[in-house]
Amino acid sequence: MEENKKTTKKEGESKEKKSPSAIRGIIDGSLLTRKSFRGQLPFVFFLGMMAMLYISNRYHAEKLRRSVKETKTELSDLRAQSIFISAELMKLSRQTEVADEVKRKGLSIKESTVPPKKIVKSNFRRD
Repeated sequence: MEENKKTTKKEGESKEKKSPSAIRGIIDGSLLTRKSFRGQLPFVFFLGMMAMLYISNRYHAEKLRRSVKETKTELSDLRAQSIFISAELMKLSRQTEVADEVKRKGLSIKESTVPPKKIVKSNFRRD
């Protein structure tokens, strides 16, 4: 019996030495030298590449989102500026505004007192 306990004790010790804890294996680097891990290296590299692609894709998407937001803001500002300039042009092109501007500059142009005439063209030709 005593001999049996010694052999089981030795087997238990050897099993403990062959399978150290995962954290200890990572810290001392013995995890990287195991044959089972070396067989999985292509898959680990693949996962690393996929993670880098995912991260770079995320950064690219954020950059595009910021660019689109800036462009929308710029478009909104330009639209407001366009509406403002159009309103100013409409105001300045009114007949009373034009007449006031002519008086202010002292030009010798006078307003027409005769209303414009409408010219009607008939569709029939007479030769």
